[in-house]
Amino acid sequence: MLDVHAPHQTVHSWKDFLIHIAAIAIGLLLALALENLAEYVHERRQLSEARRELALEVAENRRSWASNVTETARIQQELDADLRLIQAVRAHAPAGDLKFDYSVRLYAVRDGPWQAVRQSSSLTLMPHEELQTYAWFHGILTSIMESMHAFETTLHIAAAIAASAPPEKLSEHDLNELASKTMEAQGRLVNLRMFLEFEKTGLGTLGINSKVSDRL
Repeated sequence: MLDVHAPHQTVHSWKDFLIHIAAIAIGLLLALALENLAEYVHERRQLSEARRELALEVAENRRSWASNVTETARIQQELDADLRLIQAVRAHAPAGDLKFDYSVRLYAVRDGPWQAVRQSSSLTLMPHEELQTYAWFHGILTSIMESMHAFETTLHIAAAIAASAPPEKLSEHDLNELASKTMEAQGRLVNLRMFLEFEKTGLGTLGINSKVSDRL
């Protein structure tokens, strides 16, 4: 709040009066300028902190993405092997030491900093294009988590069927169910890997934007 006080000394002429008015006006302008400067510095600090938190989030998601890409490639190989084993059992071919593998070790994406920033006023300070990129990217992360959840659920069901008996002891009904869930898992895996490709694009874009933002 700005306080404006009347002059303490007596005004003897119009000249003195105008001088006092000018002094008050200059004081008000300086005070407003300082107030605006303080607000600007606060907003820039707030935006810088938001960008720093989001950059850390992106870095962690980049590490998770690399692990998930490796894991999905492994799972694809295992699902192919599972189908071959089902076909071998159906043909009464010896399975030997082959076993079904429906294990999964995927990493969840991180979006806590984004959710926190959304609750603050930081996003209103961010340039529109940068904000749109972050919003699009986190939409992709949401789709990844939904796809991942559906995929893992299918794998868990398949794993439960496979664990109910040794491969050669599974009934025809169980083999049909297992084959159905295995092929469903393959389809869901294709969907998940598609979103991981979208995430790769977003991580690359945000990496470029982060370097640009550091110079602003």
